[in-house]
Amino acid sequence: MKKFLYIAAMTLLLASCTEDFKDWAEPQNNPQGEMVAFGNGSVAAVGVIDLAEVPEDAETVKVCDITAPSSNDTTYAPKYVIYLNGQPFELGLDGTMDVKELSDYVVSLFGQAPEVRELTARVKSTMTNGTTATSILSDEFTVKVIPATPKISTAYYYVGQSNDWTACDPTYQLSNGGGDVYANPVFTVVVPAAYDVNGARIDNWFKIFPQETMDLGTDGFWNGDFIGYAENGANEMSGNFVEGANDQIAFAFKIPADIRADKYRLTFDMMNRTFEIEPIIELGTPDLWYLVGSCIGNGSWDNAADALGTALVPLYPATDNYSILNYVGYFPAGQGFKLIHTPGNWDEQWGMKDGVIVKNDGGSSNIEVAEDGYYQITYDMEMDNVTITKYTGAVSVYSMIGMPGDYQGWNPGGNLMSAMSTVVENHDWCLKDVTYPETVLKFAADGAWTVNWGGAAFPLGIGVQNGDNIPIAEGTYDVIFNDIIGEYYFIAK
Repeated sequence: MKKFLYIAAMTLLLASCTEDFKDWAEPQNNPQGEMVAFGNGSVAAVGVIDLAEVPEDAETVKVCDITAPSSNDTTYAPKYVIYLNGQPFELGLDGTMDVKELSDYVVSLFGQAPEVRELTARVKSTMTNGTTATSILSDEFTVKVIPATPKISTAYYYVGQSNDWTACDPTYQLSNGGGDVYANPVFTVVVPAAYDVNGARIDNWFKIFPQETMDLGTDGFWNGDFIGYAENGANEMSGNFVEGANDQIAFAFKIPADIRADKYRLTFDMMNRTFEIEPIIELGTPDLWYLVGSCIGNGSWDNAADALGTALVPLYPATDNYSILNYVGYFPAGQGFKLIHTPGNWDEQWGMKDGVIVKNDGGSSNIEVAEDGYYQITYDMEMDNVTITKYTGAVSVYSMIGMPGDYQGWNPGGNLMSAMSTVVENHDWCLKDVTYPETVLKFAADGAWTVNWGGAAFPLGIGVQNGDNIPIAEGTYDVIFNDIIGEYYFIAK
């Protein structure tokens, strides 16, 4: 018996195989008991494992080929463990292991770049019959793995309507903030809105091109690869992008013209293959237009430069887009008005002709409403369009509006504004040439706090009941306020 066990052990230690296979070695017996002859076995690598080619629904991947050590006792069942760089993982009888465990481990060691990574491997075979176990550890071999991550270029570029589809134009290069693109795979760029030769806003079609396509030069650019429209179609502002050959002209992103902004921030996550388009509105300084007419202010039709608050009532800029002006007020039927751009000048105006609101038409008459009531006037300066619609919201009438604040002890009946309209029901208030220190204040109705408006924005905003204190920068202002929509504007002098 001793001689048999010695021969069996020597067989296990000295068994050899071809160059592609590694010997089993270093027999380990635990617990002590009857020794069983296993014969010889072998293990071999399977070549480069490209995890990107593993089916998505696969749970395991083959990492080695195993010829099991033989046993003369069929009650012994083998189990395998593979050590990758010393880390143990369960291994199937067919040399497969959990694909997610392999992927996560490789990424943890080397990062996500899709390059061949080499792991030092050994396989441990354990055979047991329930009471006795015998283990054998193979010699080292190499497992080669490519992580299942998309290829990320060193740089990307916008080409589209904003640069007239100019090939190889580096103007709008996306940035990931520098460093390893697999550590920082999110690329961004800001591009301007697109306009036609007449200055009208148009749909902003575009594609994203990798550095490799740029490197083809203008002759090969349009045959290169690109990143294109969302999987669920163009017009989307976020989602998953697709890649394709550049002759697929239809596969482009589109920012619709009606999603208006000065610029757009494009964000592409090259690892997760997602994108987001974010409108950016650079408000600048509002460009005001004014109402003037027999039912506006004092009804005098005075368009003089100093008539703000008496004969001229301004439209209020939308707080998120200064190219849109709004006004809500009371208009009686049969009393006309117009819109003018520059106080003291009638050259730019909106009137009415044949029932249609028209701009700068010398034959236009005054604008009138068909019946008494509250109306909203909206002037979209970018689209150059004026609309008048019935206003159906709740309306209250106030006898006074004060501007209480920290600068005057929060007296709701102090610092009163003047009513702009004196010929019809008034809802606009003005206080001209008023100087404030750096302070906070609100608008309050009828000398009490029952109805008050506050907001966090300055110099203009929408005040709401019991809103925040309005932060005022030190300076001199003409202040206007509409008590229906709650909008205020501190016009710096």
